[in-house]
Amino acid sequence: MSALLELAIDKLRQKVDDNCVTGNIGTSERILSVVAGGLICTLGIKRILKHPLTALSGVALGAGLVYRGITGQCKVKAALADMANDKKEITVIEHRYLVK
Repeated sequence: MSALLELAIDKLRQKVDDNCVTGNIGTSERILSVVAGGLICTLGIKRILKHPLTALSGVALGAGLVYRGITGQCKVKAALADMANDKKEITVIEHRYLVK
């Protein structure tokens, strides 16, 4: 049974890697996003009647994490990487005023 489970996990890993060739998120981060997003989404659905606003925000956050994990694309991470790579020259001009 253990060999069958290992084979299934290897096939799943291979499928995840093949589907996300151009992604900016690693495999472990994707798996963590799906698991955490599923948990947050489930908790939000359970609490939808008691605290609707908090529950809806939890469902939205969880769904976003699941989407991020499935697609392997993270727009926030890509934007931060672009900002880090974009090195513009900044010129500081100092003004001094004399007050009598």
